[in-house]
Amino acid sequence: MGKISSRAVVSQSKPEEPGVPLNIFYCLCGEFLLVLQGSLAVLPRRPTDGAYALRNEGDKQRVYKLNSVGGPGREGGGVVVRLGKDQFEFQRRLHCPRCLLCIGYETKPGSQKGPATFILPGSMTETQNELPADAFGDEFDDEPPIEKEPAAGAAAAGQAISA
Repeated sequence: MGKISSRAVVSQSKPEEPGVPLNIFYCLCGEFLLVLQGSLAVLPRRPTDGAYALRNEGDKQRVYKLNSVGGPGREGGGVVVRLGKDQFEFQRRLHCPRCLLCIGYETKPGSQKGPATFILPGSMTETQNELPADAFGDEFDDEPPIEKEPAAGAAAAGQAISA
């Protein structure tokens, strides 16, 4: 029997930057989604929807690995979104492979990356199976008020039932 040998070649697109940690991000369902040098908080935000911009071209290009699938349909979940009165934009939606939560989008049709990949705020967390602070946006910043005493109508209804 012949000898079996194999070779593995490891290549990098850029040399590693010392001191910049790799951060791992998970979907709300616990699925691994993104490995990124640095934090999402330092990325530029898009003014229209607050999405984090991962640049794919130019000097400020980011090195990352995104685990996502396209949405249903022939165009990979592409939709046309109205941005302003006369402004429209194509968005190819990116979804979690396990639960299909929309985690971001590309603005270039087809399967190739556009100039940037946009990650929706609140769609990822650094701790597996834990909600991020911005998961619900500004809706739940304040806790709802809790009534300490029953309302007058509820007390009257309780007396009518016991009578």
